[in-house]
This record gives sequence, C-alpha cells and structure tokens, in this order.
Amino acid sequence: MNKIHLLDNSLINKIAAGEVIERPASVVKELVENSVDAGATSITVTMKDGGTSLISVSDNGCGIDKDDVKQAFLRHATSKLNVFDDLLDIATLGFRGEALASIASVSQLEMSTRTEASEIGTLIRINGGEAEDIKETGCPVGTTITVKNLFYNTPARKKFLKRNSVEGTYIAEAVSRIALGHSEIAFKLINNGNTVIQTSGRGDLKTAAFAIMGRDAVKAFIPLSFEKEGWLLSGFIAAPQISRGNRSYEYFYLNGRYVKSEPLTKGAEEGFKGYMMGGRFPIFIMNIKSPSGCVDVNVHPTKLEVRFNNDGFIFDFICEGVKNALKSQNLIPEEGLQKPNFSQVTGIKSPKAEEITVDLEEILRNVESKNTEEAKAEEMKAVDQKPEVKSPEPTFTVREHKAEYDVTPAEPMKMMLNEATPEKEFKPLREIIGEIKDKELKNGNIEKTTAYPEKKPFFTNYKIIGQVFYTYWLVEQSDKLYIIDQHAAHEKVLYEKFTKSLKEGKAASQLLLEPVTVTLTMKEKYIIEENRELFEKTGFVLEMSGKNTVSIKAVPFIFDGTSNPVFFLDIVDSLGEGSLKDAFELKRDKIATMSCKAAVKGNHALSFAEASSLIKDLLKLENPFNCPHGRPTVIKISKYEIEKMFKRII
Repeated sequence: MNKIHLLDNSLINKIAAGEVIERPASVVKELVENSVDAGATSITVTMKDGGTSLISVSDNGCGIDKDDVKQAFLRHATSKLNVFDDLLDIATLGFRGEALASIASVSQLEMSTRTEASEIGTLIRINGGEAEDIKETGCPVGTTITVKNLFYNTPARKKFLKRNSVEGTYIAEAVSRIALGHSEIAFKLINNGNTVIQTSGRGDLKTAAFAIMGRDAVKAFIPLSFEKEGWLLSGFIAAPQISRGNRSYEYFYLNGRYVKSEPLTKGAEEGFKGYMMGGRFPIFIMNIKSPSGCVDVNVHPTKLEVRFNNDGFIFDFICEGVKNALKSQNLIPEEGLQKPNFSQVTGIKSPKAEEITVDLEEILRNVESKNTEEAKAEEMKAVDQKPEVKSPEPTFTVREHKAEYDVTPAEPMKMMLNEATPEKEFKPLREIIGEIKDKELKNGNIEKTTAYPEKKPFFTNYKIIGQVFYTYWLVEQSDKLYIIDQHAAHEKVLYEKFTKSLKEGKAASQLLLEPVTVTLTMKEKYIIEENRELFEKTGFVLEMSGKNTVSIKAVPFIFDGTSNPVFFLDIVDSLGEGSLKDAFELKRDKIATMSCKAAVKGNHALSFAEASSLIKDLLKLENPFNCPHGRPTVIKISKYEIEKMFKRII
C-alpha cells in the first residue's frame, strides 16, 4: 500500500501549469493581460515557430520593483488582491497569481524589468521553475518577458500541440481579443519577423476594429448604447447583412475582460432573430460594465468563464440593447448588379483550425500585398465619413474563403506609429488602472446615453410601378428602385399579428378533446404556480388536479391543439432557467410556419389596391426589413447602379 506524501513544488507547478497554460496562445494571453494591468500604453508580442520556440512580450508599463522580482514567480503571488472582499469587485485582468509560476515551470524564461523610480533594471533567468540567475541590467521602464522552448520538460503536452501555423493563428486571435477590448493601448504582433497585427492605441474602438476585423465589418457597424439598472452596454454590432458561418467574430468584454457566457451569447443572438438567416451568426464587439458585486470571474483558472447573479436579466439586457440598436436603422440591403461571390451565396462552413493546410504567414503576406498603407488610410477615412449603415458591395461582403477560420488570423493594418515611450510618473497599480478606466469613459468606450437618432421612414413619397414575375412589386422613390417580395412581406405582417396577439394576452384558446394530465416534480410545480398568469395570458387553461399533477384543458390556438406533454414541460424548463420571456417563444418556428402558409404566394397576381395595403401594413412594423426566417422583404437598387449597367456611367 502506497503512503500518502506531499508532492514537491516542481511537480505541483507543472500540474498547475496544465490548467493555465494549454498552448503558446495561453502564454501570450497571460503575459499581455499582465501588461495591461501594469498600465502599459504600448505592448509588443513577438513569436517564432507558432510560439513553440520563442514568445516575447514587451511593454512600457509600471515595471516590477527589484525586491519583488523573484517573488513574482511564486505561486499565488500577486499585487492585485489583498483581502477576500477584493474578489467581489476585481478591476484587473489577472488576480490569481498563477500565470508566471506556471509559465516558468514549463519553459526557459527570462525577464528584464524596471520601474520609473529605479535608474537600473533587474534581469532574472528561470529554467523549468528554478531561478538560475538574477542581476542588474540596463533596460527601459516597463517589462520584457521572453519564453523559450515551451513545454521542453513536459514532452507529453508538447506532443499534442498543432502545427506551428495553427498555433500562430491561436496567438493572433488571443492578441486580437485583448486589442479590441483595450483600444487605448497600441498593440503589435510580430510573427517570424513580419508585423501581422498593429493597432494605433488612439482609444477609438472603430479604428482598432478596422485593424483587426477588416474594412467590410467596420463599414456596416451600428453603434451600441444602452443602460439598464446600473449595467452599461456599448460598442458596435454589424448590420445583419454582414454575418459569419460561426461565432468567431462575436466579442464580449465584461469590465474590460474578454469572456464567453451562454446568457450573453443567447441574448445577443436572440436580439438578431428575425434580422438574419438561420445558420448565420452576427458580428459584434460588446463592452459591458457591471455594477459592483454582480459578477463572479473566479470560476476557472483561464478567467474566460464568468457567472452572473441573474442570468435572466443578462439575457434580457443584451437582447434589448441589440434590438434597440437595430430598430434605429433602416436595414434595407442595397444590391449591386454584379455577379455575387460564390461563397456569399452558399455560406460555406469555415474549416476548423485543425484543418488549416495553408501557412499563416502566406495568408498574411497575400493580404498585405493587396493593401498598401495609403489604401488602408483612405478606406478608414471613408468608413468614418459614411453617413448611413448599409450592406457593402457584394464584391467585398466576405473575405476570401481560405482566410476564414474558426480561429481567424488578424488582418494586418500598416500604420506609422510613434514608438517613443511617453513620459509618466510612477504610480501605484490600482491608481494607474483607475486612470485607464477614466480614459475609457472620455474616449467614448462607455456610453451612458440610450438615445439613438430617430429612424426615418424609408418610404415617404413613393410610387408603385407595378408587379414583375407575379411575385415582386417595384416601388420608386427619389433615385432608388425598391423591390418588395410580396410573399416575404405578407409573411412578416401575419407573423407580427400572431405574436402580438399572444403578447397582449388576446390569444385564443383551443379546448382539447380530452384533458392531458402531466406528473410534475416539486420544482416544476413551483415554476407553474409562479408563472400561472403567464400561462393563462398566452392561452393555456390549467388545473392543478393533484398534489403533483396538472391537467391541461386547453392550449393556445396557434399550437394546433397539440396534446403532447413534452412540449408543455419544455416551456416549464425554459421558464425555470429564466431564459423565456413569453411562452410563445418556444413556438417561434411554428408561428413563422403558420405565417408562411397563410401568406400570399409568389406567382400570384395582386391588385394595386392589395399591394398598396400590404406595403402600408409592412411600413407599420418595427422591423419590416426581414421575414421571420431572416430573408429580406425589401431590397433597393440605386439609379447609379442601373446607369452603370447601361454604360451611362463609366
């Protein structure tokens, strides 16, 4: 029988490193977050061979005092927490004190650092967690950490890394995420001698997004500005015409930290429902500021997951913020007369990172060759001066398919930056962080106003020209030709009528031939009793027929008299999760299908009076631009495009 014994520190650190450091991108994430916490205004990341042979992160932050250098590499050593209550309101990206110890235990590490108060810096070398050398050195204010031969002493972990090009792509994504969350910091990523990401650090989110996400997404940006019960939502969402085949362009930042959360994701995508085709995903950058004590970030060592004290509120908050932004826009696609790109039409699914067969550097070189410094500057100027959001020309809607991955390499932006380190006083870390937060407020990264510009009706003085193909109505206004799909338009009008009747509690009930009895758990019974009014409002007639049973006597008419208890229990489960505002949401597809079947079909001739009435009904809706399945109801073609086709304009 083996005796119980204590593990030595070296083995403990290697085990802990397995939780924090999964791949080279994890190293970059942790080190860059430390640089952000140190108040840096410029951060440079250098990598070789996908980060496996070399990673270097250099910043101009506050640096580390000489007496603290060795202690910084001990487990749970941190300057960011003092007492337990600090966990309730964490103002830094790091706080656990595990990253440096974990990185040093599985690599050959060198760090040089200097504070403003010191005339000379400190150099420390650590090999596999053991400090080998510590001495004075000349270096600028800030910190530079170089990590070589990652996982050299843990071959099993190194064996499971992907190809260098794939690991490099993960690093590019890690830097992109942090750069989008901190537009006030100038970021640079250098891969094998080539600059692949470079942001200006001007504090302008749109400029940072342009450097990372590219021209097309930024052209379609709609500003977000929403406040509710002390929560603030700001940032940008792209117009629904610009979408992706996966969630790689969904960026959530909670108090400056990039996070992933089911309530956030579901809330955002719920806000886009009805505006976007099924199987497509939105593009957005959302900055969320929470009141104190409402979020727990101490869930996982990677700090990527968070918990909220009220998931239902968060779902509603994000959904409402997105819907308000979309309602403020006239989202009619403007179509050119060029042949669309094949990838736009098919919506080909992006390959996963493991399937990448082309080298990252080759992709980035190809992009760089097509985008000179002058062209990029002119494009950014055009984006800033664009008066209204509309879908870009089809030629640019989707980047070349081979560069579209689940983990997308950043699109480089060549900018001339002043590399000089700005003069500053040495200040405590928390004071520096506070100044950064104040700077975010001044730069507009946090918007407290919920006012949007008033949306102008897109039809004010229009003329119905006629019907073509017995399906589409042509409407002329000003210098635009609008084409309305009569089926999609009628489907949307009917859908809104159905859902409105349910929301307002005017839904008709349909009696079942025989009541359906459902056995409940104590939790299910409690949920039903708490939401009894909601069930009755939407058309259910229920009777508690026993200690733990309910009798369903009638269901909403729109549910076609279904007697399947599974559907009823699905509603109960959703209510229990706090993710369902109205019972009809589980039947959204059913309502859409009923609307589709009842709507006037294509190849059906309508009279002018019928078409005029339909158009008027469509214009009354909050979102008249898409049918319930996300297809457009209206598109427009400019006079300019038509004249180009007839060669009147060259």
